[in-house]
Amino acid sequence: MEQYRKPPLTYAQQIDLLASRGLQVSDHVRAEQFLSQVNYYRFSAYCLPFEARRHQFKSNVKFEDIQKLYEFDRRLRFLIDEAVGTCT
Repeated sequence: MEQYRKPPLTYAQQIDLLASRGLQVSDHVRAEQFLSQVNYYRFSAYCLPFEARRHQFKSNVKFEDIQKLYEFDRRLRFLIDEAVGTCT
């Protein structure tokens, strides 16, 4: 079995990585707090529609744009879950 060789990144390093790929991050502290709650891999799934190609963001994409999409999806899932739960 092959060993996983990628070292873990701190939240600050994760934000730096996203910024190096063209994502605009205006508030690094808030972005780090958000990633600490959501996790990088879950967040990265919401990045896909904002990428021009793999690991390269379209111009003028902000961290907050992706965060808003995540929050919208979270609220929508909650509403659906609540609606389905009350129908049984």
